[in-house]
Amino acid sequence: MICPPAPSPSPAQPGAGAWRVSGRWFREATGAKVYLRGVTYGPFKPNAQGLPWPEEARLQDDFRKMAALDFNTVRVYEPPTEAVLQAARDTGLRLLVGIPWTQHVDFLSEPAIQAEAITRVQDAARRLGRDPVVAGLLVGNEIEKTLVRWMRPEPVRRFLEKLIATVKTEAPDLPVAYASYPSTEYLVPRNADFVAFNVFLEDKDRFEAYLKRLQILADGKPLVISEFGLDSKKHGEAAQARTLQWQQEAVQRSAVAGNFWFSFTDEWHRGGEEITGWEFGLVTRDRQPKLASEGLAAIPQGPPQSQPRISVIVCTRNGSATLRNCLAALGTQTYSNYEVLVIDDGSTDQTPGIAREFPFVKYHHQPPGGLSAARNHGMRLATGEILAYTDDDCIPDEDWLRYLAPAFDEPSWVAAGGPNLPPPPRSLTEACVAAAPGAPAHVLMGNEEAEHLPGCNLAIRKAALEAIGGFRVEFTTAGDDVDVCWRLQEQGGRLRFVPAAVVWHHRRFTVSAYLRQQTGYGLAEALLIGHFPKRFAWLGGARWRGAIYGDETYHGDLERQHIHFGSHGLAPFQCIYTGSGDTLAHWMSGLPWLVGSVAALALGFLHLAWLVVPALMLVLSIRVASKRAAMNDFMLIAHTWRHRALLWTLCFIQPVVRDWARLRGMMRYHALPKGKLQWPWKTAPLTLTPERAEGAQFAFWSADGVGREAWLEAFAKELQETHDLRCRPAGDWSLWDGSFADSGTRLRYVTVTEYHGGGMCLTRVKASTWSPGIPLFSALFYLSLILVRYLNWGGGLLLLSMVVPYLILVLGSILVLRRYKVAAQQAAKSVGMVPITPKQAPSLKSRNLHLPATALDSR
Repeated sequence: MICPPAPSPSPAQPGAGAWRVSGRWFREATGAKVYLRGVTYGPFKPNAQGLPWPEEARLQDDFRKMAALDFNTVRVYEPPTEAVLQAARDTGLRLLVGIPWTQHVDFLSEPAIQAEAITRVQDAARRLGRDPVVAGLLVGNEIEKTLVRWMRPEPVRRFLEKLIATVKTEAPDLPVAYASYPSTEYLVPRNADFVAFNVFLEDKDRFEAYLKRLQILADGKPLVISEFGLDSKKHGEAAQARTLQWQQEAVQRSAVAGNFWFSFTDEWHRGGEEITGWEFGLVTRDRQPKLASEGLAAIPQGPPQSQPRISVIVCTRNGSATLRNCLAALGTQTYSNYEVLVIDDGSTDQTPGIAREFPFVKYHHQPPGGLSAARNHGMRLATGEILAYTDDDCIPDEDWLRYLAPAFDEPSWVAAGGPNLPPPPRSLTEACVAAAPGAPAHVLMGNEEAEHLPGCNLAIRKAALEAIGGFRVEFTTAGDDVDVCWRLQEQGGRLRFVPAAVVWHHRRFTVSAYLRQQTGYGLAEALLIGHFPKRFAWLGGARWRGAIYGDETYHGDLERQHIHFGSHGLAPFQCIYTGSGDTLAHWMSGLPWLVGSVAALALGFLHLAWLVVPALMLVLSIRVASKRAAMNDFMLIAHTWRHRALLWTLCFIQPVVRDWARLRGMMRYHALPKGKLQWPWKTAPLTLTPERAEGAQFAFWSADGVGREAWLEAFAKELQETHDLRCRPAGDWSLWDGSFADSGTRLRYVTVTEYHGGGMCLTRVKASTWSPGIPLFSALFYLSLILVRYLNWGGGLLLLSMVVPYLILVLGSILVLRRYKVAAQQAAKSVGMVPITPKQAPSLKSRNLHLPATALDSR
């Protein structure tokens, strides 16, 4: 796919105003897009003043050299001093500032470390937040993958989101993010303004393929490659120069919003030591240019692209409130070969007059016939080979058509579309509606191919649409886009997702309008069931083959996702995998679950003991709604209890309203789904978090670099030889390293090694016991109490038969835990580790080795 060139880098002039995030791009104060063409700088050994920067003369000279290489942004790993800020001002460069804190240890177990991190981030935001030379802040950088697994992904993400919220409190307009990397791909804070990834892939094809995936993870935000480079000491300067060339071409084709080359100079200092084994710089330590620096005179431009004729079709009915902004945006398109048709479906407001305000618009009126009829009318009138549909409440980005056109570079791609993002809300009610579920969303079957593209941002080959007979006219308000996408695919066509082809799509402005929209979606689904009965399940709506873009897969609780950690958590690429179809959350919400809860509640009054069943069902339904509300709470522009309550209410009633409308439509249209019923635990694996066993955590110190791998091997050997127990690997999808079973109890254990410099390591080990029989006997014990109390059964022997096995299982757990402790201590001793107490561990954290983790892990 040939994409248009990225926006030309805009040099930052002193006093030109701060850069801000808008959609998938950064923008200047004037509104013009700006591409972050950056290079990393540092970290350095302390200078004569004890500061981690070069001497001032060298600093000024370095910034002049970076500006001469046509960079406009510099990524630094320490809060800049006044000398650094002045050097940036003097050379017209902006700074992407990393905030260092102690992230190489288990910081979630140490409140003091968390407080230190919050204080550092807060101080940096206060000092730098209003300085236009600062392009953004990074609140962390590549927390090591096994450490994230140890602390668990969801709590780590929540802490990063807390740091970002701290920045937003002090500097609301300053762009802020966290720099992740492929080994913790899932660790993307939901309240970040942009998505930053350090990616060191030396193969061009793999790098370009991974950029497509990162654009999906970016979810409508700017994607910034915050580190990429090649070691010239290992590969040679010529290979480094070639890599720099194709890497910049790749990010330009992929519509990346920013790209940072690692690094400007070979001079690099980390953990109290000068790094001499690597040479990633564009210049040497003494600032002599390498071959790679010679190719940086300008951003490479893509080859000339063909410009097929595009007909933009805007269908409207009484859309005067938003139509003017839509047409004004279409008049600023950077693509030249296009026309704009407004199809008025019987409007009775000022729509005709607004359309005639724009000379380039071709206005056509038709009697009221519905959305599909209007879209077909536009298809017949269009002169372009590509039909680009959008709605009257959308504001297309100025490069919308420029990015859509190249998506049709192969005949197999018959349709294409990009994200539809909500514009900044004008009220808190609008913010709640925008954050509520049920908005138009893409369904993706990969990083590029889509199963569904919403009609507000949908381009189709005219010949392909005519071949299937256009849109079905019975879809008057919604569902037409799903129907046409499925029919195009049935004819062998493919749908392409284009992340940079953005339209801003207003969600509904009021709660009543939102509920009417969800009702319309439910009725449209009933119509779709009539045409595609096998594509719908009995209780869960549409059965998609792909994953819904922007749903709870990426925004939801990471503990409930299926993450590929790899053996012992060491996989270099750790992705979230999700199944299609009904999830457990869908089963616990919506009309069927609510009706079942009420019915069970009514039956429960026949005997009070059985009220636990409907009570549990209602609690689960409320919990699902609460999780959905919490998932999108960060989208609110204010966090008052009233608007959180409104968001929670919308999350609770939305599936009920939509299910009820679908059920009414199924009865009206005599439509019956024929999809197979699939149980939720088969389609959406549920990760249960076991409780930490008392006294099951150890810490072992090594001054010789002995880490977790040596301990794991010694532990398995110790169990086998001393206790005749066999360790079982936990598998690539587990938060645990392994397990063993004895006396009806299974013990799972996990490890992590913290690196404290100079070859010194702290390895942590924790375990949890779990007996499958305990919950079973607990349930039976509860049932026996009911039988004894209400059926007047003789209860002594019955209760005893329940209690004794339960106590045996508890004693078995104690025995297994004791054997684990003995084996763990012996394994550590055999590999030369020294046991320490938890109270001793914090004293080992004086070495703050936060800069940058990339070097240890991803090169």
